[in-house]
Amino acid sequence: MSTLTMYDPGVEPVTRVRVLVGEDDDETRRDGKTAIAFSDCRYYCPDHKTAKRVIEALRDSDERLRARPEELMLWDWQSTYFEAETGDPQGGGTVLLGVAWYDEDFYTERKGAWFGAMHKRIYTELGVPLENVEVTHWRRDAA
Repeated sequence: MSTLTMYDPGVEPVTRVRVLVGEDDDETRRDGKTAIAFSDCRYYCPDHKTAKRVIEALRDSDERLRARPEELMLWDWQSTYFEAETGDPQGGGTVLLGVAWYDEDFYTERKGAWFGAMHKRIYTELGVPLENVEVTHWRRDAA
């Protein structure tokens, strides 16, 4: 587990705690693949219990993905962090997750999956309202 603290004068410091290691922090997992796009996923959790459920669900999903190595050639999780909300007595905060996409067609087809029926059901089960989910995609410039 690593901790990254960012500082900006006049702004309350934010601490991110890495809770899961992904392909960006594990060279063997990346295995020489080059990402063509990335997704930044943020899940605001109103309390510690919700954050824990989200992190455990991501851990389970990662284990299922690693059991299907053919899919690791198309995409992979990046490291997951938890950013606690300063002064929140409930222990709420944001779970931050990245996705690295390695295949153009797969990215084009699946980048909207976070908004599909299956993911909406998962958010509901975890206690994360859809308005607390933010996903941003960006493309990597050609080398």
